[in-house]
Amino acid sequence: MKKVLLDSEIKDNFTKLKIVPELVSYTDEEICDKLLQLEKTCYIVKNGDSVGVCIKEDMDKSSSDKLSVFLGQALPLKINQLGDREFINFYGLKMAYMTGSMANGIASENLVISSGKVGLLSSFGAAGLLPSIIEQSINKIQKALPVGPYAFNLIHSPSEEAIERAAVDLYLKYRVRTVEASAFLGLTPNIVRYRVAGLRRNSENQIEITNRVIAKISRAEVASKFMAPAPEAILNNLVEEKSITREQAQLAAEVPMADDITVEADSGGHTDNRPLVSLLPAIIELREKFQEKYGYSRTIRVGAAGGIGTPAS
Repeated sequence: MKKVLLDSEIKDNFTKLKIVPELVSYTDEEICDKLLQLEKTCYIVKNGDSVGVCIKEDMDKSSSDKLSVFLGQALPLKINQLGDREFINFYGLKMAYMTGSMANGIASENLVISSGKVGLLSSFGAAGLLPSIIEQSINKIQKALPVGPYAFNLIHSPSEEAIERAAVDLYLKYRVRTVEASAFLGLTPNIVRYRVAGLRRNSENQIEITNRVIAKISRAEVASKFMAPAPEAILNNLVEEKSITREQAQLAAEVPMADDITVEADSGGHTDNRPLVSLLPAIIELREKFQEKYGYSRTIRVGAAGGIGTPAS
């Protein structure tokens, strides 16, 4: 919500303002419309016995000799001020929002590109698509967004392991740097390979994570898999297969499997019927326990999806 500064806080700086009466709103509906313009400064003024609201920018463009008593102001609250600043910086965004990967390309190339151009992270709905179609989409999105931001979905496919593996092959081949992992019940060699293949130690002896994972979950037991480092047994097998190096396997013990956790409550698609108001704090508490246990250099971020409401609410 906007922060409203009352007269008692600023009366030493302002007492009366030159106001164009026609630009002041007095009805509940009009006042609400003005206050919902969150990116603008709203003045609260009094004319006679009436209290109204006007937009500062409108007044700056107008001239008037009529004075109104200044009662307070609602300061701007821009969208990019909301959410986790580290999330914004980590993915190179302007706003701490992302659009999820609706399957079969419903979260389309155009959605990903349009979102990326305005500074939103959008995940392409690769689930259910043939590898050849995914490859075409990677090429189109990377051409339009050469430095991002964008993400691709990696959905767990227990009955079609080859499809899951082929998607990871493509993401590694084309250096897709962010995947949204969904529908996982546990960790598979494919998601571990994607994550760990992007680990290296830089000249400052810090671990760089070039393959980023956003895990979409709705159950604590699944979240715990992504909050922990990759399982040693899977790492050893990947080293033997020469899918990752021994050094990368060692580095994997120091980082979680996911950079971000999306807490998916009642969504528009499949759901575990978990209300957000109870699921979100439970996952945040779980995150704190894993952070205390492993002492990660960067804390896992937790976001919310589903069960939030509508724009009107």
